[in-house]
Amino acid sequence: MRKFKFADLFCGCGGFSQGFASTTNFEGVLAADSWAAAIDVYSQNIPSVEAVVMDLAAAECQAHVAERLRGNVDVLLGGPPCQGFSTLGVRRPGDKRSSLVDIFMELARQVRPKVLFMENVRGIVSMRHRSGELYPAAIYRMLNPTTKTEWHCAEVFVDMLNFGIPQTRTRYLFIAVRADLAGAEDVLRLITEGLQSERRQRSTLRQAIGDLPPISAGEGSDEIIVNGGRAVYNHKAMAHKKPLLNRLKYVPPGGGLPDVPRRLLTPHLRKMVDGGYGSGGHVKNIYGRMVWDQPSGTVVAGIDKITCGRFIHPEADRLLTPRECARIQSFPDSFRFKGSAVSQYYMIGNAVPPRFSSALGQITASALDSLENEASSRRRKAA
Repeated sequence: MRKFKFADLFCGCGGFSQGFASTTNFEGVLAADSWAAAIDVYSQNIPSVEAVVMDLAAAECQAHVAERLRGNVDVLLGGPPCQGFSTLGVRRPGDKRSSLVDIFMELARQVRPKVLFMENVRGIVSMRHRSGELYPAAIYRMLNPTTKTEWHCAEVFVDMLNFGIPQTRTRYLFIAVRADLAGAEDVLRLITEGLQSERRQRSTLRQAIGDLPPISAGEGSDEIIVNGGRAVYNHKAMAHKKPLLNRLKYVPPGGGLPDVPRRLLTPHLRKMVDGGYGSGGHVKNIYGRMVWDQPSGTVVAGIDKITCGRFIHPEADRLLTPRECARIQSFPDSFRFKGSAVSQYYMIGNAVPPRFSSALGQITASALDSLENEASSRRRKAA
């Protein structure tokens, strides 16, 4: 099997790329993102790929990428920012970040890879494009603007639990294969069937982080040596204030804000518990303590905020460390993050889990290899 080439746009710190680059079947050509701190982390951890700071909303950057990649890439990966689509918080139909999906699709038409993958949150399927269509329909139209089918397309909802990733994270994956390739529909079928048939043993929080050194709030380090000399990075807990620590000690595994004695609550928290801000189920996840023998909830970018979800350690009175979040996202321990804790949480939460992208890379390489073998067979018969 020959090596195929990939590029990764809106790459963040490199979760999508990490999985593809870790296989023996792919080599990276280019990665681009507008966040310099994320590109710094990408370059440190995936030095084999040229990673550049680039605002893909700018026309000159789009032109550069199209020229650089046209005819030089088999697979185009993309994770255009999802905040405009997310069902967490306020959805913004006019959010300019949502238009980056359009840019990614236009670049795909110019670059013309054999296969493209776009990963996003589930909420994209119910969000309307500025054309008035739902986003999936708009994406299909962008790739196939005339009656002629230029790309065969499919959509898959990927449950990361099926890939052995210890979190309840379901993501939308848009897949397209160039229609002019002989066997294109077979490649698309092999990829979608491969994804849908994946059923690895499900993993729990204990299996993901249970072996990390126990630390309390404010403890830990950016580099800890464990297990006879192995380095673990970014296992450093945030320092919480005493009132918060006093509340957390009352929260049992699986519990949350309603378990905290009222005398310890601020007026704002009392109003929240009493339904003063609405009766949504999110209240029980505030100050939510995790459970060892269950998977984590979806790791999100804002884990540094105590109200963002159920991310209190199962035993220690503190939020998860960046390394614990990275483990849950399936990053290898050798993958080192840099910058502030807030930046690290943001990079990790927005990343595609590398264990999933590695499986996707293997499935894709196998499908592309079968296409090339079939083409070679036809050429031999014709000769």
